[in-house]
Amino acid sequence: MNKNIIAFILAFNFTNICVVNAQDISSDMLTDLAIPLMEGLVEQTEEAVLFDSPEGRIINAQAFGSVNGADVYQYYLMVLPSLGWGIIGQNNILCADGIDFCLEATREVEKIILNIENKNNTSKVTYSLSPN
Repeated sequence: MNKNIIAFILAFNFTNICVVNAQDISSDMLTDLAIPLMEGLVEQTEEAVLFDSPEGRIINAQAFGSVNGADVYQYYLMVLPSLGWGIIGQNNILCADGIDFCLEATREVEKIILNIENKNNTSKVTYSLSPN
């Protein structure tokens, strides 16, 4: 009988943790991508580029905010897999000059690359989606 109570308590606590994490993820979303913006980032919609081609979508988006680049990197390293993205490169891919953190992931037929520039605890994130 005690094992059943313990199992119930563990299941209840796990469910509550999952609900809280889902609420954390359901923040503002990028306009053209089904990817959440980290709290503290603001999308620069005037910088967005959207192009549909026979091979698939090409989307470039940017966000800025007073958040540390390492925190942004860790956030997307955790969030993308929960949205079905498979991380294929995480700072072991060659980041372009001036980029402090980079992340590459794939999902179905698309690839996304996040480039994060960090200066004085202000980050610029560039999201680049293209056919895989």
